[in-house]
Formats: sequence, structure tokens, C-alpha cells
Amino acid sequence: MKAYKSLIFFLSILAVMILMSLFFPTEGITIGYKAEIDTTSTAQDSLNDPLTTGNLGTAEATFETVDDDSVLVYESDFLSQLAKENFTLRFPSLQQAMSSTSSNATSVESDLARTERELRMQIEQDSLNRLNDSLLAQEEKEKKAFMDTLSFYQKFATKSAARIYFPNDDVHVMDKLIASLQKCGRGEVVHILHYGDSQIESDRITGFIREKLQQRFGGNGPGLCPAMQPIASYTVAQWASDSLPRFIADGNLRQKLSDDHYGVLAQMAKLNGKVTLNYTIRNSNKVYSKAKKFSQIRLLVGNTGANFTAKLRWGKRDSVQVIDAAVPEMSVLTWKLDTMVSDVKLDLSGTGEIYGVTMDGRSGVSMDNIPLRGSSGTFFTRINSHLLSASMSELNVKLILLEYGGNYTPHIYSMDRVQKYKEMIASQINYLKRLCPSAMIILIGPADMTKKIDGELQTYPFLEENIEGMKQAALENGAAFWNMYEVMGGRNSMIKWVDHVPAWAASDYIHFTPTGAGRIADMFVQSFMNYCDYYDFLKRNKKWAEEVTK
Repeated sequence: MKAYKSLIFFLSILAVMILMSLFFPTEGITIGYKAEIDTTSTAQDSLNDPLTTGNLGTAEATFETVDDDSVLVYESDFLSQLAKENFTLRFPSLQQAMSSTSSNATSVESDLARTERELRMQIEQDSLNRLNDSLLAQEEKEKKAFMDTLSFYQKFATKSAARIYFPNDDVHVMDKLIASLQKCGRGEVVHILHYGDSQIESDRITGFIREKLQQRFGGNGPGLCPAMQPIASYTVAQWASDSLPRFIADGNLRQKLSDDHYGVLAQMAKLNGKVTLNYTIRNSNKVYSKAKKFSQIRLLVGNTGANFTAKLRWGKRDSVQVIDAAVPEMSVLTWKLDTMVSDVKLDLSGTGEIYGVTMDGRSGVSMDNIPLRGSSGTFFTRINSHLLSASMSELNVKLILLEYGGNYTPHIYSMDRVQKYKEMIASQINYLKRLCPSAMIILIGPADMTKKIDGELQTYPFLEENIEGMKQAALENGAAFWNMYEVMGGRNSMIKWVDHVPAWAASDYIHFTPTGAGRIADMFVQSFMNYCDYYDFLKRNKKWAEEVTK
């Protein structure tokens, strides 16, 4: 058939269907049996009717073999059902014909979309359930890890020989200090004053602690140094162009001063004229890296006359500051350099009391080594309270370490002497707490000390009792205590330290060697850092920490 004829045929069929949709009754045409039907008479006739031998509607057909004639018996209720039902023929309208496909498609798409949404919601819920189970399992793991770590810190704080003892066993006494140390790396300098006897001379013990704290919390430089250093330091080489009168508050080198203006270093140099002070970091492997450079220098002076002049020189540069009028109080002159240096010179002229020179970074920790040979640590109450308080405030002191007891031990012959020293130490702690309430105080007890008793080396009599008295003096007056004697190993441990290879203690069975000083300093640092780590651990796991403390 030619194409145009096919087109005409298709259009004709379409026209007929359109006409039928227009004129076909909307209610449809009903077809069905209206009269009674004798199902009995027609049943046998239907056997031979091929139209009734199929599966029609709900008709039920059963084929049986009867006798030998194999007659097919057909039982049907089709006609009776047909008599009871009517059928209506309908032809779709034009509108229905045009819209049915789109409607059906939309309906199918909607159904699929709904099913997909339901399926997706179920998948999401299943995923949430699995995630929730996973989170619960992870939460349990995290809680267990928290409890295990918490147990470690609690065991250390209550059982370790290297633990720090706190008033009322409250480890959170350190929280304020640790927060200050963490903050200082972001723009301020925090000073730690390390007072001690000959065990810390030459920056021993102090130097190691300083390095570790500066590595963790930031900071540079060796800290505060006197104008005239009576004992050479491993870290700073210093000399003066002329000798100055010097006054020291305590110890074998004590030089008394009538008005107690010793300053924070427990010593003072008096200027009347001109002097050049030189400070250079030593080029030695004994100098820790953080102390080798500094960028901020401060001069602490007092009782200055008119036109007191200080010129700082570094490299080829210099800077001059002048105090025009006489100032009886303490003054602080500060130089903030735009570069890190390792040596400076101070040209001073006029009259005044020189309390010290700081060499720090622009932020972080600065730790000051303050040894007084032969001292028992009972001199603080002899330093002018106003001057000491002003100095500590200016330096932003947050921690004071007091390492004493060894020089008093040989003079203890009874428990009365133990009690007396306990009371003296308690008065020093209270004095410092009153003058510098923002600072934490840690009292460090003496090392083991041995001498020959009945021809045998033994720990000094009453040393253990004296250490216990010092601990009680600290704890009863709001300070902490670190037991160096216990850390070393207790009774007669000094003998083992002397015999160690390399030797950790000198042959006098009292002082550490430089190696031993580093070892004991390392033990203190590890102990101190454990509390810093514990503080950070509780902050990171605040949820579990709060749950445990409920």
C-alpha cells in the first residue's frame, strides 16, 4: 500500500474512533441475561459447544472417566453465573483518551517515587541504627580508654615516689598555674623563680627544667641574672668593667645590708658612678638551645638618683634610656629588640641599686636560677617586703620553687630541731604567699646525704624526719611538696648515686655531679609534665570527667 493510502487509512480509523468517543453513550451499554435460564436443559447441550469447554470466568471444570465408554462429563455453573450478572461496555471520551497516558505515567512515577522515598527512609533509618550502634560501641571504647588513662594518672598522683604532694591531695591546685603557662606563649612572659642552695649553682637543675618548659610553653633566654655573679654559670658568662659593692641576703657569701633592699635575687649591687655590664651566652654544649637567644632585656633598678642613664648595646646598635628625676622606688627599663641576640652590654651611669637584668623572649616561660650557697631558705623574711612584692609583680611570677633543707640537716640533733626548721620554713612560705598571691609554691626537699656512722656510710640522722617536717610545713600552708630524697631511692640511695657509672653524685656524698643534676631535674620535669598532661587530658575529655566527678 502506498504511503498516502496508509495515511488516509490511519486518519480514517482515528476519525471513526473520535466519532465513537463523541457519540458513544457516556453511561455505556449494558449487556447481560435478563430472563430465567434453565441450566438443567442447557448443561447437556453445552458439552458439545466448543465455546464452553475453556476456562470461562469463574467456571470450574472437572474431567472424569466414566465406565468403559470414557464419556467426558462437564459440570459448569457458568450459565447460572452469567444469568446473575450484567456487563457494561464503555468507550473512553476524547478527553480521557488524550490524558490517560500522562495521568497513568504520572501515577506510576508518583508511586515509584513514593516507594523510593519509603525505601530510602528505611535505608536511612537502618543506616542511622547501624551508625548509632557503632557510635555506642565507639563511645564505650572511648569511655574505657578514658577510665584506663584516668586510672594511670590517679595511680601516679597517689602512689608514685615522683609525685608532687598537694594540700588536701588536690591535684587541681596546679590548674591555675598550668593555664597561665599555656597562655603565656601567646604574648606575655611568665617567670619561674628557682631558689636553692649549692645543688642548683651554675644553672644546674634549673637549666634542664627551663629548657623543657620553654620547649612546651614557649620562651627564650636564661632569665634573670645579677649585676655581679659570685658563682660562675654554665649558661651566662658575665663580667663588669669595674667592681661594685655587692650585698647577699644569706648563705656562706652573705653580706648584710642595713635596709634589706636585696631585691628578688636576694642580692644587690650598688652603683655610684659608671660601669659596663657584659652578658654573653656561653658557646658550650652545656648550654640548652632555648637559652642561647633572647630578644627582650629589662633592667631592675631602685633608689636611682637624677639622670640615671642606661645604654643597651647589641651588635652595632644601641639604645639609651634615662630616669630624669630621683626615684626611691624600683624602676624597670625595658628594651624590646627586633632580632634575637646572644650577648648585650649595659653602660650604666649615675647612682642606684641594681637588682638584676632579665634576658627573655617576647613571650613564654622565663626561669631564673637563684642559688645561695650554704643557705637553708630562711632569708625571705629579711628582704624588704615592698621591693620583693613589686619585683615579683613586675616579673609576672607564677611559680616559685624552693629547694632547701640540705644545709640545715647536719645541725639537727633532735626532734625539737626538726620542729623548729618546720616552723621557719612555714613562715617563709606564708611570707611569699602574702607578697605574691598569684604564684604557686613548690617546696623541694633535700637529696639523700650520707656520712660515716660507726665506720659505715649511712643516711644522716633525722634527715627523713626533717623531710617529713618540711612536707607538712608546705601542705599545711598552701604549698606543694616534691620529695627529692624519695625520688632518689630513699635511705642510703646517695651511695648508689656516687657509685653509678657515670657518677651521679660527688664523692662528698652530698652534691650531685652535673650528670646527676640533669638526672634529678629530668625526674622533676617528668613529674611536673604528668600533671600538665593530666590537666589537658581532663579538658579534652570534659564529658567523661564531669560524669566521673558526679
